Amino acid sequence: MLRLCSLRIDDSFLWCGTKFIVHNIEPPNILIFKEDGERKISKVNYYSLINDDTFEIISESHKKVEKNIAKIESNQRSLLDTLPEDRQKLATKKLNWIKPILTFESAKSGDMYAVIAFNEHYKKYLKEGETVQTLSKKELLKRISEDKDCGKSTRQLERYLAAYLESESQRDNHGVEGLVSKAHLNSHVRSDDLPLELCHPKKKELILDTIFVRLHKDYIPILKTAIEDYYLGKRRKNVSKLHTIIQLKCINEKIEPLEYDTVYKIVNRINPYVLEKLAYGDGGTDPKIMNTNANQSFAKVPLQVIEIDHVRLPITVIDENTGYSVGEPWLTLAIDVYTRKVWGMDLSLHDPSGFKVMNCIFNGICMKRTKEKYGTINDWDFHGIPTVFHMDNGSDFTSTYVKSMIEDVLHSEVRYRPIATPRYGGIIERYFRTINQEFLEDLLGFRYKTNPDKNDRKEAAKDAILTLNNLRELLVHYITDIYHHDVHKGLPLECNTPCARYYQAIEIMGNPPFIKEEDEPYYKIQLLPSDMKSYKNDGIREENVKYASPETTRFISNKRKKIAR
Repeated sequence: MLRLCSLRIDDSFLWCGTKFIVHNIEPPNILIFKEDGERKISKVNYYSLINDDTFEIISESHKKVEKNIAKIESNQRSLLDTLPEDRQKLATKKLNWIKPILTFESAKSGDMYAVIAFNEHYKKYLKEGETVQTLSKKELLKRISEDKDCGKSTRQLERYLAAYLESESQRDNHGVEGLVSKAHLNSHVRSDDLPLELCHPKKKELILDTIFVRLHKDYIPILKTAIEDYYLGKRRKNVSKLHTIIQLKCINEKIEPLEYDTVYKIVNRINPYVLEKLAYGDGGTDPKIMNTNANQSFAKVPLQVIEIDHVRLPITVIDENTGYSVGEPWLTLAIDVYTRKVWGMDLSLHDPSGFKVMNCIFNGICMKRTKEKYGTINDWDFHGIPTVFHMDNGSDFTSTYVKSMIEDVLHSEVRYRPIATPRYGGIIERYFRTINQEFLEDLLGFRYKTNPDKNDRKEAAKDAILTLNNLRELLVHYITDIYHHDVHKGLPLECNTPCARYYQAIEIMGNPPFIKEEDEPYYKIQLLPSDMKSYKNDGIREENVKYASPETTRFISNKRKKIAR
């Protein structure tokens, strides 16, 4: 069961078997009192409280969800995973239509993050001088209905909203399943439908899309070869030329040439997302690429904009067993634009990859527990799910794997810097220099990056005494006990340290939502790397192990099933 939890003034919670109420917030502490008793106000550390095994938030939605645990556990697989891609896209489109309403209702309930998100993404629904608080839900529904991108009636939008909320109340983070049309849940493939599997022009093992056509089997290899070689890889899609090529191939095979309309209808069913990515590459025409340095002015609260990047640290580490040099590690770091606090990190010897990005993100969304693991003086009390991830255009960031995990699992937004403009990631780039100058320079095994001499690297390796785990522990101590409490030139004078800036923000709007410890395994599984495999007659084979299920057999035509038998 997944829940994002937070504590604000007047919230109730259980602690050591007793019900408490939040009286006030004084970062990093909160003032609480017992509901029954003399109501004496006590001061406790917020981070220590939420990490206590006996801590539990009390809310009506929580109670309602707990009643449905048995039902949820019997249906752990996402319904969307079993649907054709066009049905998934339709459900997602419905979700985008009601997202403004969901954000609006959160904003009306006093969620400052939702207010900022509504003003940022749905400002078009506000008239001049109008605010979220003065807008009514009825009027908002009317404006969304009149939007040219929607075209649905207010009653239809209300039905979508009700279906989403009902599904969400039964299973958190799965409200979108309520938007799936019930008429298509039991869809099947006709016996005369033949699958046309379209693969990547340069990576034939990667299936991009599957289209079912009602043609003779002799046309399938012709269409497959022609579309893959002469259509998918081209920026300018010319159906007439493709039709001519297919005609020539049909004549060569001595079969009746296909009509232009037939070819046009087939290629028109190819997923447009696939065509765009093949033509322009990841991020090539992505509207979320930032063309201005708006990320700094955009961040109004903690966890609204997070910058992520990699750097190879100019320090050599040794193997903890042999003592031999193992090279210079890569640091993946995520920093909060508003507070300048470090949100997440990953330190390893692996080169930059999508997996390193996911490790950094997982570290960021979860509680760090640095006092327990590393004996730090202070807690690294910054965690949760951000609104926007700001990254560069490296393949490790623009990969479909990273984007889908951020957007589909965390429900956050991805934004990219303009190509070849490192100044747009200035906040994290400056912090990398700070790490070198204030932390690494005093450690054995460090070398100055300004000197490209290979002998310098060898000399540094001779002095190296730190293992990767040693360096990680020292870096955690530096971030938690020094950097977060040090003066930062990029912050206002009245709160010029990352911690002061963070505490000032949560004093005004409360502590940001956090993920409970029992929910962390879910996110860890979701953020694991994935790979696309062809689904054959007998399922999917990986390392000589076959994986198949009755639910997925509907993707194979009846004719192919008979052949398999």
